[in-house]
Amino acid sequence: MAPREGFEPPRPMDSGFRIHRNTGLCDLGSVRPTSESEIRVTGFERCMKIEVRNGDELYSVDSEVPISVGSVLDRLGIAHSTVLAVVGDTIIPHTSIITDDASLELVIVSSGG
Repeated sequence: MAPREGFEPPRPMDSGFRIHRNTGLCDLGSVRPTSESEIRVTGFERCMKIEVRNGDELYSVDSEVPISVGSVLDRLGIAHSTVLAVVGDTIIPHTSIITDDASLELVIVSSGG
């Protein structure tokens, strides 16, 4: 019978788990791929829904990335200088960033002479 020395995989150090399997998953992405194929691990992109009430009109804006109140107004074609943005009972600046579903109310600014 031939000696098995050199054919047995080295025993890994005890990790505390009962089964010692090297699946290589923990090394994923740490080494550049050697073939043309590429494995990508991406997260699920969630779309935010922003509801905007302007008088009697209700608009909806969707965004996959954080967006400013001013950018929402731009998408709706509403001039920044004509409205105040309100969330609940608080007026917020147009530079405020929306990072989750939101509901805005626009209050028309009166001007004239």
